[in-house]
Amino acid sequence: MSIGSRVLTSSRTTPANSLNALAHHTRHALTRLVSTVLPRPLRPLCAFASAATLVAASLVVTPAAAHAADGWSPRSSYTSTDTGAGTYSVPLLNADVPDISVERVPAAENDEGRDLYYMISTTMHLSPGAPIMKSYDLVNWEIVNYVFDRASIGDSFSLRNGQNSYGQGQWASSLRYHDGTFYAVFNTNNLSGAYLYRTDDIENGPWQRTALGRGLHDPSLFFDVDGTPYIFYGSGGTSAVRLNADLTAIAQDYPNIFTANNYAGQPFIGGLFEGAQVYHIDGWYYAVIITWPSGQGRQVVMFRSRDLLGRYTSAGGVNTYEARGVLNSNGFAQGSLVPISRADGRTDWHGMFFRDTFPIGRIPALIPATWQDGWPTFGTGGVVPVNGLFDKPIRLSPAEETFERQKSLVASDDFANDAPHRAYQDEQWTVPAPLDPAEIAPNGSRLDLAWEWNHAPDNRYWSLTDRDGWLRLTAGSVVTGQYVYTKLSNRAELAWFEEARNTLSQRTFGPRQSVQTRMDISGMRNGDVAGLAAYNRGFSYVAVKRVDGVNTLGVVNRSQPFAVDLDQSTLENFVAGTTVPLGDATDVHVKADLDFASPVGQLWTTFYYSLDGVQWTRLGNRVGPQALDGSLAHFMGHRVGLFTYATQEAGGHVDFDDYLLSDVLTAQGRPLDTTALDAAIAHAQTLDARHYPADAWATTQAALAAANAARAGHLGTQNEIDAPERALSYHLARLAVLAALPATATAQVRCLGGKTYVAVQARNDSTEPVEISVQTPYGNRSFAAVAPGANVYQSFNTRAASVPAGTATVRVTGTVAGHDVSTVHSTPHPANACGG
Repeated sequence: MSIGSRVLTSSRTTPANSLNALAHHTRHALTRLVSTVLPRPLRPLCAFASAATLVAASLVVTPAAAHAADGWSPRSSYTSTDTGAGTYSVPLLNADVPDISVERVPAAENDEGRDLYYMISTTMHLSPGAPIMKSYDLVNWEIVNYVFDRASIGDSFSLRNGQNSYGQGQWASSLRYHDGTFYAVFNTNNLSGAYLYRTDDIENGPWQRTALGRGLHDPSLFFDVDGTPYIFYGSGGTSAVRLNADLTAIAQDYPNIFTANNYAGQPFIGGLFEGAQVYHIDGWYYAVIITWPSGQGRQVVMFRSRDLLGRYTSAGGVNTYEARGVLNSNGFAQGSLVPISRADGRTDWHGMFFRDTFPIGRIPALIPATWQDGWPTFGTGGVVPVNGLFDKPIRLSPAEETFERQKSLVASDDFANDAPHRAYQDEQWTVPAPLDPAEIAPNGSRLDLAWEWNHAPDNRYWSLTDRDGWLRLTAGSVVTGQYVYTKLSNRAELAWFEEARNTLSQRTFGPRQSVQTRMDISGMRNGDVAGLAAYNRGFSYVAVKRVDGVNTLGVVNRSQPFAVDLDQSTLENFVAGTTVPLGDATDVHVKADLDFASPVGQLWTTFYYSLDGVQWTRLGNRVGPQALDGSLAHFMGHRVGLFTYATQEAGGHVDFDDYLLSDVLTAQGRPLDTTALDAAIAHAQTLDARHYPADAWATTQAALAAANAARAGHLGTQNEIDAPERALSYHLARLAVLAALPATATAQVRCLGGKTYVAVQARNDSTEPVEISVQTPYGNRSFAAVAPGANVYQSFNTRAASVPAGTATVRVTGTVAGHDVSTVHSTPHPANACGG
């Protein structure tokens, strides 16, 4: 469960030590109780003298109300750049979300009655893969599903038998909605080409998989105005295939509809020339393509034609696509055009293009466009500043905007195994011998959607059920040192860490990120290595190594240049000055502080450890630098992972208690700040259960209990404060969207003078005055400032001797927790006839 509600108290010897210990055990038990009902936010020694000691920044907690801020005003999530003032900065998300494809589902075609946006991205060798993200405003996004659990059960996607899919796997998806069905198409570089998936329920339904039998580089699914399906694809030129009517096979080829050579000499033509996405707008067919001319940055070029297939349908077979450079600013390039409906019936088109921001990754940006003569100019006069501000194109109610800003692509977690079951977890595979079907089959453990495995996992060797509230990773095999990058022509060897199966990871986020976890190392065996990593091909990690029965903590750092032939054992030796003997300790808390801003373009990580969760010690100096690997061996942003591997014997395990996030680094020297947590707690205590749905109220109360538990004792890091605050603020913001004004309404039919009257009575069940409006087919009446508990009554003359059964509507308008709320209650009335 993604909430991170664990609090680790001090075990220092003080007069209050016994009370602190009691508080620790009470909070631990409470957290376990809370986590059984709280879903993902909807619900997510001594050291050697060479190790610098960090003075613990703990504080003795007093009741939260005494420290409450003036008001609860939660900041945006770690992956939102929404300012909360009607603007956002680019790039969006602060995290690796490359090769995006965005699709709109119009209000008239969904159950929510407003335009919905979905986005898909590249995840290569990660499992589950092809994430489906959802947004109401195009600025704030959350993961709602995955297209697949495993792209393959073969060796290469499973990091098995010397094979791997680093930098390969699933690439550059296209997401489309047509006639009630969602389609996702993507290419695989090493898994037999392109695949088309389909579902009628993008958020909850299973996906049906169709192999297209060949590779289609950067595919873009497009339905023509008559419904004919095509896939456009290619690098250096744009080609197409027409699919058969049920989209199960390729029916016809159209190679090289246009190529880079057709536009030789144009300043915007150069390398790449790929990533085409195709649209039909106002009678024109547009293709949006990324190029990279020599000596310039990556940019967006658009091509348009009245004929979709260009020279294949034009007179004389000439190329009909004209081209124009539409964005050449700071490397924003490749992605989608995005339609936005306006109240006057117009449709505006923005761009969603990513920017290389390694080592964080490739980060998308929503960029407005000004259209003239059928061509867009993106940004402000063609300029898109990095960290520049733009007005949000879709505005929601204040409560909705606050809630959207709480949504995130990353999450703290307490591993309570309470994430909802997802249909992609039920993928059906025919498992060939000698594979054990249990490696593939679901194991009863359900992770939050923020998590992905580094290659498809072996489900026999991880669990959230072996130990309640802990993630257990078991070393299922011994590393061999025989794995190589199959993508690279030089067949460079993998490090042991890269060979480790079942590394569980999340995206990193910038510009600064802190991750904390607690490890129980009592189940490790000789030769085992387990810890917390910031990784790509280059990696930095803090780990426990068990050698001859002795556990030692230390830091490993692998930076460029990367050798082809490796001595894996030497490569992953501890950095001098970072080692700590753990003696008899079985629990160790570790923390990784990732700094992507000092300088920009590099990642430097500082590691800390604690034996009690309060007193923390730095492990040497910061390590790095990590940067983009020019060979693109992984070709994704750095990720944070929990891992274990064996060098001598399989079967050892390590348990992880939690995963706590913050964007505050210890090196920044800030005092622990509970202001936001106090404000959230104080605000939660002012709410009235009568205004909210029972299930949402229950999850919020659970989050409040966890937050109060976190606030009840000594705190060692900002992570322990921010994780429960982020979870509670998410649920409070969700409550505000779901708020309703309670009322009791009845309707009767009466006879008077031979005519029927519909009589409606309504009572204000809220704690504040409200306005009540009564509406029937026979008349309307509004009542202002109806006091709590007061009734209003209105009888409407139907002017008829009989009346059929019907419904009266009672609209209650007022405020709940500072937000304007309007709630509609309906009450039936019977048919009646007045005899004469």
